[in-house]
Amino acid sequence: MGNWLRFRLTLVYFFFVAFFLFIGFRLVQLQVWVNPELESLATRQFEKTSRNSVSRLPILDRNGEELAVSVPAGSVFARPKLIYRKKETARKLAKLLGGSAAKWLARFRTHKPFVWVQRQVNEELAHKIDEENLPGIFVQPENKRIYPNEQLAANTIGFTDIDGNGLAGLELFLNEELSQQHKQLHMLRDGKGNPSYIEKRSLGDDEDSTGVYSTIDRRIQHALEEEIATSFQQTEAKSVLGIVMDPYTGEIFAMAQSPSFDPNQVGHSASTSYANRLVSYLYEPGSTLKKLLAAEAIETGLMNVNTPIDCGNGEIVIGNKHIHEADAKHRFGILPLEKVIRFSSNVGAVRIAQRLGADKVRALFEKVGFGLKTGIELPGEVTASLKAASGWTPFYLASSSFGQGFAVTPLQMVTAFASLANGGFLVRPKILVKENESAVESKRLFSASTVRVMRDILVSVTEDLHGTGVAAAIPGIHVAGKTGTAQKYEGGEGYGGGKYYSSFLGYLPADRPELVVAVMVDEPKHAYYGAQVAAPLFKRVAERSLQILDRLPRKAIARNSTTERPLVEMPVLAPTVVTEIKPQSDGQIVMPDLKGSSMRDTLRVLEKYFSDVRVTGSGYLQTQSPKPGTVVNSSNSVELTFSPQG
Repeated sequence: MGNWLRFRLTLVYFFFVAFFLFIGFRLVQLQVWVNPELESLATRQFEKTSRNSVSRLPILDRNGEELAVSVPAGSVFARPKLIYRKKETARKLAKLLGGSAAKWLARFRTHKPFVWVQRQVNEELAHKIDEENLPGIFVQPENKRIYPNEQLAANTIGFTDIDGNGLAGLELFLNEELSQQHKQLHMLRDGKGNPSYIEKRSLGDDEDSTGVYSTIDRRIQHALEEEIATSFQQTEAKSVLGIVMDPYTGEIFAMAQSPSFDPNQVGHSASTSYANRLVSYLYEPGSTLKKLLAAEAIETGLMNVNTPIDCGNGEIVIGNKHIHEADAKHRFGILPLEKVIRFSSNVGAVRIAQRLGADKVRALFEKVGFGLKTGIELPGEVTASLKAASGWTPFYLASSSFGQGFAVTPLQMVTAFASLANGGFLVRPKILVKENESAVESKRLFSASTVRVMRDILVSVTEDLHGTGVAAAIPGIHVAGKTGTAQKYEGGEGYGGGKYYSSFLGYLPADRPELVVAVMVDEPKHAYYGAQVAAPLFKRVAERSLQILDRLPRKAIARNSTTERPLVEMPVLAPTVVTEIKPQSDGQIVMPDLKGSSMRDTLRVLEKYFSDVRVTGSGYLQTQSPKPGTVVNSSNSVELTFSPQG
């Protein structure tokens, strides 16, 4: 019996020893040894990570000036269960944030575990609230998106919501690229899951970054917006649009519309003002289209500048429908092609379209990019499909010849027109500066000879006393351009509603283009011809833009007293690299070294002697074929590769 008792006592003793050894081992395992799995479990149970406001990169203009930036701010929130003296807390918040104590007290009397007090207060006020150490009141560091230039380029830049998500413009298009940095807030939770401590963080510790560069020039943008705002008030129009672009690279220096909005106070403006109408609005281009029609007729060899065109004394009949000139006073008889464009004859344009035929006119529209998006780096771009070939009736062909019956965006029209300024190439419009953009071969639309002929015609539009664009002329500079006055189609009223879309598209200086400028006035209340409302606006915008870029001539040319004079070189700034070609006595040409020259300077020299010039990329000349010093003939093809760095 005694042995059995001792055995049982020994067994119990070893059981307790083993038990305490196990407990000791387990304690060491849990509290001393590193265990990633347990550490992760504890973190999930007692810590909470809250994503803070996105820190967005700034948007800059081409010169590095800020267009959109993020600044430190603080958002105040409450955990009502942790507020022990609600009335006292409400009184203190009323002093700091304004409003009545009752307002804040009502917000705290809730069963919700979390409530916002006020989002994105300024940094100074956020620090004051933080220093009060009010139980249950916390300040979360955030970043507030602001637009230091207010309305400047608002429809291009766009805006974000309060959480930093892009909602329009570049803010939306580049949302992921701009939202590269994220802040996080760490909180400890008690056994019930409520936060018991929120870490203190500096409100201004955001990382700095260079940002995203746009092609916008803030100075030109400001000038454009001032001028279209003035036109908007004077004409009492529904809206006024404008764009300034480099015809060689497609880079947009400015694009604006009036009315616009302040992205800092989005809620104070109508939502209809947010969209960028230059890319998301379709319109009928009117007579500005005639220049493309004339260029195609010359390009195909069907016509030349002196080809006589019967303008029917102001009227032409297509089927059972009559087409008249825009101005009933115009009763043109026989006009050469150049005067059809100069005087903007509708009947003459119909005759040109009839000579080309429906297939060629439709092919022209496809060639210049109508019916296709331009691919600009902005959201919301629209386009209208071209009518199927079977739908090109004789009357539709006639109406389309003077820009009625089909629709394009203003940007599509500007892009097509730029080909007449850059030597005949189709460019892709750009709103972003891209350092390592791959070179893309530029599509040639018109030959150099066609472009030169069209240049002379378009200059006569602004310099002939009877041209429709005389109000766009700038003393000392040759301006090439075209007016447009399109009747607007209204449901139920057709084209008889008395509403018009007036425009002017031009480039300058005509002999060495620097800029393409387009302005559009939608539904002016009083005078409505493009010559009356759009041409003067173009002049003001173009002149100020050239002045900003320091491209105005150093002295003005004396005005010729005759109404028709040959185009001569303007006293513009001389090229820094390109030299003129001097053909040899036998007509052969020694290829010069053009490396480093800009595209406009290179084409200015070569296209006087070579009809086949092939271009890849944009910017400055990197490689050329034939190589410098090679003896060639004008029949040789020339291949050029450009890059932004040269």
